[in-house]
Amino acid sequence: MFVKRLLILFAFLAVGVTAIGMRLAQLQVAQVKHWRDEAKTFINRHYMIPTTRGAILDCKGRYLALDQPCYNLAIDYRAMNHDDGWITEQAIARLKAEGKTRLQRIRLLAATKRKINHEINAIPAAIAKHCHVTMSKVLERFDEIRWRIRALRQDLWSKRYSRENDIRQGVHLGELEKNVAVREQYLAHTIIPAISTREAYYFAEHANRYPGLVQVDSTRRWYPYGSVAAQTIGVLRPVSPAMLKKHPFMLPRTGATAADDTPKSLAGYLPGDLMGASGVERAMERQLHGARGMRLVTLEGREHRALRIAPVPGKNVQLTLDIRVQQDLQKAILDPSKKLLIGADGHRHPVAVAIVRVRNSDILTLLSLPTYNLNTYHQRIAELLKETHRQPLMNRALGAAYQPGSIVKPLVSAAALTTGVIQPGETVDCRGYLFPGHPTVFRCWIYTEAGIGHGPVDVQRALEQSCDVFFYTMGMRLGLQRIVAWDRAFGLDRRVHLGLIEDSRGLLISPHAKLTPLQARNDAIFLGIGQGPIAVTPLQMANAYAALLRDGLYKTPRLIVGAERPAPYQIPIASDVLPLVRRGMRLVVAGAKGTAPVMRMRIPVAGKTGTATVFRNVIKHGKQTVIKEDNAWFVGYVPANHPKYVIAAVMEFGGEGGAAAAPLVRQAILALERNGYLPPVDLTGAGRARFAARRIRNHVR
Repeated sequence: MFVKRLLILFAFLAVGVTAIGMRLAQLQVAQVKHWRDEAKTFINRHYMIPTTRGAILDCKGRYLALDQPCYNLAIDYRAMNHDDGWITEQAIARLKAEGKTRLQRIRLLAATKRKINHEINAIPAAIAKHCHVTMSKVLERFDEIRWRIRALRQDLWSKRYSRENDIRQGVHLGELEKNVAVREQYLAHTIIPAISTREAYYFAEHANRYPGLVQVDSTRRWYPYGSVAAQTIGVLRPVSPAMLKKHPFMLPRTGATAADDTPKSLAGYLPGDLMGASGVERAMERQLHGARGMRLVTLEGREHRALRIAPVPGKNVQLTLDIRVQQDLQKAILDPSKKLLIGADGHRHPVAVAIVRVRNSDILTLLSLPTYNLNTYHQRIAELLKETHRQPLMNRALGAAYQPGSIVKPLVSAAALTTGVIQPGETVDCRGYLFPGHPTVFRCWIYTEAGIGHGPVDVQRALEQSCDVFFYTMGMRLGLQRIVAWDRAFGLDRRVHLGLIEDSRGLLISPHAKLTPLQARNDAIFLGIGQGPIAVTPLQMANAYAALLRDGLYKTPRLIVGAERPAPYQIPIASDVLPLVRRGMRLVVAGAKGTAPVMRMRIPVAGKTGTATVFRNVIKHGKQTVIKEDNAWFVGYVPANHPKYVIAAVMEFGGEGGAAAAPLVRQAILALERNGYLPPVDLTGAGRARFAARRIRNHVR
């Protein structure tokens, strides 16, 4: 019996020793690398090396956006979460600094820890007060950091342990995560980026009052030209939770070298990072966003130089814009003495101007007013969002679509002449309205204003005088399908592929829309004068004119130097068409009955005015009312005899194109001259006097 018990005891001991041996073998052989790395986590500390975001430059290398050194206000994760071990360390260090003996430290430790906890509780209110943000924003930022760390711990736990086995054993996931540590728990996380010098001085001076709150060397985004091209350059915003999850920042494992680290880890995002929210900043986020570096430091303060990974700065992005031209133009338009923002109703109106090079469709200017200062955007965002009427955040030059009105008439002329629906020299008799005996529908603008018609007009005279009846007829002869096909060939109803989310495709009716023959005919008639189911952006129209001036060679506009763009294609314009259309557009400015005499300058200018009737809802005397107004357009090119630049301008609800929009294009030409793109172009004093007299005699449209 005794021997049997000994054998049983020996068997139990053998099983236990075998289990211990197997576990030791697993730890010392199979998992030796893993536990060695875990040990190094406590022996070594990773320190991030910040990177810099790439700069945005204009066509001549001037900085439009760049990073400048600054301080971020950050808090240690352990302080933020009242980690008892960390607070104990801080309390002991504070008591030692006060010269307390060991017995005194033991006696005062609990009280000191309570004091530190109280000081940590006061940190959010201090940040809100001295950094001029709301308390809710600070606490929201704390929650973002906690969410990020918890997500990292869950991910690490799921990779390290078997979830199914633990769940079967009744162990809750949250309990297991408490035993999983990530390196980010030992780092300081940004609460307020780019604090001011005054704020930095205050928190440095009172560092002992806010344990765990530190200032971290960083950079801030600076925009040297402030409000110029703000909507095109774009702004930054805190990284979204979706992007944090998709591209997280992860330090390489301890012992990794630059060769075996994956670039995506150090190029990822941390809570508090900024990313592009609009404009070029967003479109080129991948190129502009750099990758942090890393250095490994022992507890004794020695760095492992061989394991250092240098940061990778973001790549610079160059634009085709000339910021000085746009700055010059913006200054001129905003000059109150020139009254260029004043419409026919005597009020200020939003405007947009796009300048495109004829040769290659490079964009020289994208101006949208009203605008905002990029450097104060984050302080004024709430105020800017409330401006629903003026909408300063909108990029009207490429993101707002308007009915074009008569500026489509040169395009319709090219289509009509090429397809043979009218012959060179052939005339259409304008009696003031399209259909005999129906003077109340499809009327010409001159009949509405003076009760007369233009008489017989050919293509050139129809463009000069902007005869609606002529282009009603062209629209009707072309038919809906053909006129829509030609508009699409000129790039209308499609995005211009700049890569910016603000890029609008505009609006154009589908040629396959289910319409009655009468509806299709009426839509075609309206499209002949740029009304009806069509809306375009200033950039689309500037580029359409550039394609027309290149004998129909369509090129996609370019904003970002080096960016790929679709291959050009040929619009099938007949070879003898362009001279006729160009002469008509020249007569718009230089002709005796032209609608844009304001554009007469020392350098020859050509183009087309446009006045598009629109209806909008307004509040009058406390009631919502629908009123009829006109968007004012002018698209011109210069020099008329050798086109180099196309300029498209629109004023929302501004009135007649020749009176409201043409002066904007005139200022753009002067800005090009002042910046060396054109020879002297100023109009003489006599010319200005002649224009003033002509405005009284003519219907400026």
